[in-house]
Amino acid sequence: MNKKIITITLLLIILFSTSIFAATASSEKAVLSIVENNVCTIDITNKSIFEKKIVDYDLEKKELTIGLKVSNNAEVPLDKPTEIVLLIDNSGSMQENTIDSTSKTRMTAVTESANKLATSLLEYDTVKISVVSFSFDPTFTAGNTFIGSEKDATLKTALTNVKDTVSSAISSIATDDTGYYTDIDAGLDLANKQFSGTCENEYIILLSDGCPNVYLGSTSLQYSGETTTKTKETLKKISDSGINIITMMTGVTDNVESLQTNKTYKALAEEVFGTSENPYVGTYYYITDDQIEKTVSETILNELVAPEQDILTDIDIYDYFPQEIVDNFTFEFVKQPTIGKVSEDIDLQNNMITWHIDKLSYGESCELSYKLTLKDNIDTSIIDEVLNTNTKIDITTKNVLDENGNKKIITSDVTPKVKVTLKQDTTVAEDKIPQTGTTITSYIAITVLLIICLLAGFNLFKNREIK
Repeated sequence: MNKKIITITLLLIILFSTSIFAATASSEKAVLSIVENNVCTIDITNKSIFEKKIVDYDLEKKELTIGLKVSNNAEVPLDKPTEIVLLIDNSGSMQENTIDSTSKTRMTAVTESANKLATSLLEYDTVKISVVSFSFDPTFTAGNTFIGSEKDATLKTALTNVKDTVSSAISSIATDDTGYYTDIDAGLDLANKQFSGTCENEYIILLSDGCPNVYLGSTSLQYSGETTTKTKETLKKISDSGINIITMMTGVTDNVESLQTNKTYKALAEEVFGTSENPYVGTYYYITDDQIEKTVSETILNELVAPEQDILTDIDIYDYFPQEIVDNFTFEFVKQPTIGKVSEDIDLQNNMITWHIDKLSYGESCELSYKLTLKDNIDTSIIDEVLNTNTKIDITTKNVLDENGNKKIITSDVTPKVKVTLKQDTTVAEDKIPQTGTTITSYIAITVLLIICLLAGFNLFKNREIK
């Protein structure tokens, strides 16, 4: 009998403890207040930002509206004054027929494509174009020493926005005599001198089919070695000054070796420019001759008009909620996302909503908002406690990758904070009605415990009398 009574007593104690910790109360007299209206901001890239904040509230109704917004603040580059130098290879190999065995030479393919590019770019009033060729030195004669001088590069036209002038300058390269070597260093040096120095957007577009084999100040033809070193130094110096370099390299084979180095011409080109995936500076396109027109007149054009790296793609925003918010507040969307799709409700497995955006282009922004409203019955444990409205925000996008090439998680735990308190009731009721939750449960449990204790004491006394 004693064991049964003790067991029942323990069960009642557990029930009593549980009822206290899980107690609920009506929110009728609850007061919701904003403790901290923190604005969560996350720099997704240096040109795009995420923001989360309280955008509206009605404390009488115990509700607040939270807004999420993503903005791509990147500007279309050609909306600003832009200076571009087309730097075109004029070495002998440019006169070779293209890979498709037509009568069109590599030079013809490049100059025709460059003309299409220039025509498209000059549709923008902000753009001026200069044209420079290399490596034809009119003073060179067979048997002379390769000197690598400034004469290896020729200015075909200074910066201008006149389409006919630019077109004539590009077309004239196709009819010029070709040079005996490839002095990219001299071409870069002359191209760099064409900029006014007062323009925000400056580009050199290098169109070539050969690896550099001389440089400014060289005394002999030499692939690799000093030629590579000097050309890379010039590339880096120009790039570090803020000038964007776009290189298209065509006709550089991976199966023919230079007799001087026993390296393929592709390998020699990569010593200077890197690879398409990991360029030494700027952007590098390694292509075959049949890709010249598309690369120059479409791919490079798109890079100038709307660089892909500034367009946000495959964006996922994860908004996590604390358990006390999920348990004590109702959730509903006030505004569906203006771009993208969002979860229909909170995922209770992870206490989060997910907002996916496929693409956010230049100057675009998108937003959504949801309302949190205090429920009719709330846990008494949240009363007088400062509550975070969310646990954290995680953002991933293809624009931001980690060292392994995976989407990097950008996160913040900054959040608006609220507090729930109870109004003090100054009126005195004749018959006070106990509140549901803690009070009634406590009275019942205490009463039952007292009865059990009395019965247990009586039973012990009776047993002692019998003995």
